[in-house]
Amino acid sequence: MPPKYIANIQILRFFAALLVTFAHMGVAIEDRDAGFRMIYPLDWGLGVDIFFVISGFIMYYLMHNRFQEPGVSRDFLKRRVLRIAPLYWLCTTLMVASIVAAGALVNNNAIDLQHIAASYLFLPWQRTDGQTFPVLSLGWTLNYEMLFYLLFAVVLSMSRKTGLMVLAGAFSALMVAAALAPPSMWLLRFWGNSIIGEFLLGILLAMIFMRPARLTFFTSLALMVAGVTSAVCVYQTESYLYLPRLLTGGIPALLITSAIILGPNAPASAPCKWLARAGDASYALYLTHPFATKLVAIVGIKLGLPTILVFVAGIFCSIVVAATVYVLFEKPFTKQAIGFFSKPTMKETAGA
Repeated sequence: MPPKYIANIQILRFFAALLVTFAHMGVAIEDRDAGFRMIYPLDWGLGVDIFFVISGFIMYYLMHNRFQEPGVSRDFLKRRVLRIAPLYWLCTTLMVASIVAAGALVNNNAIDLQHIAASYLFLPWQRTDGQTFPVLSLGWTLNYEMLFYLLFAVVLSMSRKTGLMVLAGAFSALMVAAALAPPSMWLLRFWGNSIIGEFLLGILLAMIFMRPARLTFFTSLALMVAGVTSAVCVYQTESYLYLPRLLTGGIPALLITSAIILGPNAPASAPCKWLARAGDASYALYLTHPFATKLVAIVGIKLGLPTILVFVAGIFCSIVVAATVYVLFEKPFTKQAIGFFSKPTMKETAGA
C-alpha cells in the first residue's frame, strides 16, 4: 500500500517554520529598534530540530519498502534535488542580488565568489567573518538535508536492515569524529554536528508509526507538554551551551513530533485543512520569510508603527508571500521538473 498523506505532519511543518519565522522577525525589529527585545521562553530555532525529525520520518516512511529496487537510489536523489534545489537557488540568487543592490541593508554583505558557489552547491563554507553559513544564512540546514539525502540514497541500494545499520554507523562515526576534531577542522565539525542524529530519530519514529497502535489524546498531550517543557528548561538553564544539539534540540523535537504524529488524526475541519495547506507551503515559508520580515521591519519602524503591530504584520506578510510562492512557483515548477526528468530516455525506451 502506498504511503498516505498525513495531515498531522503538514500542520506540524507549518508551526515548525512559524517558530523560525518568529525568531527572525524579532531579530529584524531588534536590529532597527533598540528598545525592542524579543521574548525567548525557548530557542525558537527548535523549529529546525522538528524539521529534521520530520525529514527522517518522511524519507523512511516513503521509502521503507523500496530498498534494493533497481534504480531507486538515483530516483530518490533526483527527486529530492528537484524538490529542494530550485526554490533555494532562486532565494539565494535573490539574496545575492540584494547584497549587490542594497548591501547596507543586508547583514554579512561581503561578496566572495567561492562562498557564493559553495552556497549553490550545498557545501558548507566559511564567510568572511569566519562563520559557516551560506549566502542565504538559513540554508545551513539544507547542507545537512543534502548530506542525509546522499547517505540515504546510498543505503537504499542495500537491504533495509543493512542499510539502516550503515546509515546509523556513518552518522555515529561522523558525530564522534567531529566531537574529537580540533577547531581547525571546521568542515568535519560542521558535518558531524550532533544535529544530524535527529534524522535517525525521525526514522525511528517512522518505524513506530507504521505499527497499528496509536496514542490516546491525553498521552499525546502529555508528550507535547513534556517536549515543550524540556525545550524551555534547556534554554532557560543555558544547557545548550555545553550539551550536544541532539539532546537539547533533538529530544524536545522528538517528543513534540511524536505527540503530533502518533496521536489522534487531525479533525477534518476547515481550520485543520487550512493549516495542512499552510504546511504544504512550509518550505517556501522557511526560505522566503527573511525577505518579508526584513522588509516589513524596515518599513514599519521607519513609519513609526508600534513594534507589536510590525511584528504581527511581518508574520502575516511572510505567510502570504510563502503561500504565493508555493502556488505560483514551487508547486508547479517541482511538478513539471520531476515530470520532465522522469521521462524515459531514448536508450531506456529502446531497451524496454
